[in-house]
Amino acid sequence: MTVAQKSFIKNNIPSWINVTTLMVVVSFVSYQSKWQEHVDNHIDDKSIHMQFEKKIQIFVPRIELDSRLSNIESSQEKLDKKQDQILEILMFGTK
Repeated sequence: MTVAQKSFIKNNIPSWINVTTLMVVVSFVSYQSKWQEHVDNHIDDKSIHMQFEKKIQIFVPRIELDSRLSNIESSQEKLDKKQDQILEILMFGTK
């Protein structure tokens, strides 16, 4: 670097900006832009920000639950009938 180049830098850059300050500012701007891009991508992701009603429709299969409940009810009715038959046999003897 020649003497003219050294004096050019000293004369044209204000005294409060030094190399470390400039690096900090550039690093901050870079970090801020990466963070903003991450936030923008997160907001655009619809699977994360799905409405609750839509989640229920997707993750809770109503048809399967209804069929399982009806199976449980029918099994419970059969068990009640058998229990009544057993009690009747125990109380009154054989049929």
